[in-house]
Amino acid sequence: MRRKFNILPVLFLGISLLFAFGVQAESGEEERIDKEDYKIGVIVYSPDSQEMSMFMNYYRDYLESGFPVQFYFSGAVETPEEENAFIEAVKEQGAAGVISFCGYDLESTLAVCEENEIYYVLGSNIVGDADFEKAKENPWFLGSVGPDPESVYQSGANMAEYFLEKGAHHCIIMTGGASKGNAAHASRVEAMLAALKEKAGLVLDKEISAIARTEENTTLASEDGSLEVTLVPDYTENGLGLENLEDAFNAGDYDTLMSAFHVSTYLDKIMEKETQQGSGIAVGAVDSFTEANFEAFKQKDSFGEAPIDYVEGKYASMAGPAFAMMYNAVTGHAEANAEDGKAIRLYQGFWRAKSREEFIELYGYTTGIYENAYSCEDLMQVIKVFSDDASPEKLRELTEAYTVEDVKARIIGS
Repeated sequence: MRRKFNILPVLFLGISLLFAFGVQAESGEEERIDKEDYKIGVIVYSPDSQEMSMFMNYYRDYLESGFPVQFYFSGAVETPEEENAFIEAVKEQGAAGVISFCGYDLESTLAVCEENEIYYVLGSNIVGDADFEKAKENPWFLGSVGPDPESVYQSGANMAEYFLEKGAHHCIIMTGGASKGNAAHASRVEAMLAALKEKAGLVLDKEISAIARTEENTTLASEDGSLEVTLVPDYTENGLGLENLEDAFNAGDYDTLMSAFHVSTYLDKIMEKETQQGSGIAVGAVDSFTEANFEAFKQKDSFGEAPIDYVEGKYASMAGPAFAMMYNAVTGHAEANAEDGKAIRLYQGFWRAKSREEFIELYGYTTGIYENAYSCEDLMQVIKVFSDDASPEKLRELTEAYTVEDVKARIIGS
């Protein structure tokens, strides 16, 4: 049975906090017969983000149908103060834990969690060594699940090498938040530049970290002139990214655009440029397997090709293991996460699609009700109340079995 969901304002705390929560069963359907719904808060950096929407849909449209759980979603949370205020607010609603996709200030946030006796886990983030060492013994901090830093870096190198092999000569790199302190975006851009230097002789006239974080359009070239790269900084929403891209397009023609973040929201600008210059632009992004990218891959540009050629990134059910950790904690079985009671860090990598057909196939594994990359059945095997065999070892094994091959093996074996 599927329930409807509304976004309802429930209280005013000096900042805008919204919770999405399940209401009564639709007319004509049976009421839920579960004895108890465990209430869990979910902190999101922006409900409008395609990646965030992807995770939210997995939680409320899939997991909430398979478990006796009720999710409360925040509105846009942009500061530590807003994150901490949401935790206090959702505790008043009866939540026993919070899954966060923010984690702005772990020290202050865990102090709020300890005061309110509410569990906290990072759903798709990484924690630096120093911060983790300070926090790992806090009994209310379960830990984090997120991309391995090496995977973040390698995703940029993979994309640059792929497009070089496809004959890239005149390229744009959309650097996103690299100039605004986004470490993941900066890491991907550094990897792209390093790969272009190694494979095509791109000349770097400054430290690679400084170039990656440039605050204005910057053009580089290889020694022999066969490769030209223009870095275009800033976010395309709530930033100057689109203006900077327009300036770059006005300055010349391009055959390749590589983005350190999403690209689906400005594909129209790219297609306009293709029409204007009379030739196609190969487009790639380190993004996620979102619905927006799915719809984009199904389209055709004016040259009969998909508007996006390459995507590497996260997929929806990668947020499943964090939910399993939280479910163990709120049901009194935190030992199934870690026998010593300390927080843990679990890592995952990315998926990659290099064609329309490949993207559509992989997207299907992330949204299926019966065949999902991390299905309810998979997660139940590492949740103690559903499986006596649940253990920290099995949790780690499942979490790190994120590859396409791992997922296909689970689906075939189920």
